[in-house]
Amino acid sequence: MRRVLFAERISDDKNERSDSIESQHDKLSRRALSEGVTVVGSAVDLSVSGDVDPFQRRELGAWLTEENLTKWDELWVSTQDRLSRDDIHFLRFVFWAIENNKSVLVLDDPGFNEQMHSRTGRLLLHAKGLGPAMELDRIKARTKDSHERRRFTARWTGGIPPFGYRPVSRFVDGKTATYLEQDPDMVKVLREMRRQILAGQSFFAVAKYLNEKGEHTARDRARIRRGKPVHRRGAAEGVPERWSETTVKSLLRDPALLGYKKHKGEVLYDSQGQPVQVADSIFTDEEWETLQAAVEARTQTKVRRVNGTSPLYGVVWCGECGSKAVHKGSIHSGVEYRYYVCGAWPKEDRCRGVSIRAEEVEGWVEIYFLDRYGNQPVTERTWVPGTDNTRELEATRKRISRLRHLYVEGEFEDNPKEYKDRMHALRTREAELAAEPVVEGHWSEVPTGQTFQELWAGLDLEGKRKQLIKSGYQVRVGRKTFKVTPEPATVSETLERLSAEGADTEALTEVTEALRKTGHLPRE
Repeated sequence: MRRVLFAERISDDKNERSDSIESQHDKLSRRALSEGVTVVGSAVDLSVSGDVDPFQRRELGAWLTEENLTKWDELWVSTQDRLSRDDIHFLRFVFWAIENNKSVLVLDDPGFNEQMHSRTGRLLLHAKGLGPAMELDRIKARTKDSHERRRFTARWTGGIPPFGYRPVSRFVDGKTATYLEQDPDMVKVLREMRRQILAGQSFFAVAKYLNEKGEHTARDRARIRRGKPVHRRGAAEGVPERWSETTVKSLLRDPALLGYKKHKGEVLYDSQGQPVQVADSIFTDEEWETLQAAVEARTQTKVRRVNGTSPLYGVVWCGECGSKAVHKGSIHSGVEYRYYVCGAWPKEDRCRGVSIRAEEVEGWVEIYFLDRYGNQPVTERTWVPGTDNTRELEATRKRISRLRHLYVEGEFEDNPKEYKDRMHALRTREAELAAEPVVEGHWSEVPTGQTFQELWAGLDLEGKRKQLIKSGYQVRVGRKTFKVTPEPATVSETLERLSAEGADTEALTEVTEALRKTGHLPRE
């Protein structure tokens, strides 16, 4: 009995004229029924380009391994290009089939299998392989030209849209084209991510939140839109991708969230030196700047707490050597014992190691901190936007250099006016950017109207930990030592600092009233 394997393939490329999978399967099945063969399986490769090596295809490749090689005798395809459009891959498969005594049936080429077994026939097959290969080259060239024409327009040229956006078809200038628009669901997710980062959450905590909520990544959402199952690399189909610290950080720093178009990872700029806008920005300029400042601050900080570890992680430090203390726990006779110990010991000779009961440290924080700092006003960090065009100026000068290089290479021989116009626009923008002063953005502390004593009552241990870190306080513990740094500022120092940071009259008045309320300043 002849054992037959069907090979069916279809590409997502809209320029490729090909039978549907259903049509291919129907033709192969009717032929199999007429010849009375046994069909052992169908290798169905969906959305697989014709230039993919048959041995690398997900479905067909599995049947070509030594493990499955003995399960079939003949490979059937409806047309030759369903096997491959690449002439090298095609010929490699032909010689592999000959070496392994496999027959190949091509429905629209009855003499294909016989030609495999003669020199003249193989020469003809080589010529036949060039046809689909040349057509594939034409498809790629047309696609590339199309992308080049649309690259600097607001149209979406394809691929996975940035998180926060979805592709839509619109009828413009008599043609249907694809554009991007904001996806309300993803925008809501992005705004929550921004809120959490500004509130002091770590990238890990945000990723954990997204995974627990079951929020899909941009790639998985694209799969779902195409009717495909979600898929994590290295896992079975249906298993979604996971968010990580890296993906969260990369997403929140991506200028694509401003609606900018990118090519090979870089923002595209038009002839006027402005970013190509492909969609509406998800964040306002101020929201974006505060987010970038928070992301940068989170990137630079060394205080990253892993859930389930030290309740005062990042707050307690070794008073002997200055290293961060770590939280240790053990259970003896059913009783749990917790300690804060020097994180450097015994790796570092400079410290003999500090080990203090955690309950004592946490109790001291409650008593000592409030006794010494409870009357201090609580402030919130507010981002004051700055102006720094250094990056844009550098990018503009690079574009000037590239444009000059293209001119030297003869790119504008047929249109010198275009070169002059583009160069003039870039030079003008360069002069504007160079003339603008650089003002660094900075954080300013705005009083909340509360003292630490008033705030403390409503916070749990984790809230107190975050507030201490946010306020810049550290607790240093050692043998018979307990010290909170920095020392509390005097009234005059507090007012002077806030004034230097640009606090307005109203803010200074609020601080003054808060200090009067706590008795630090006399009533007028």
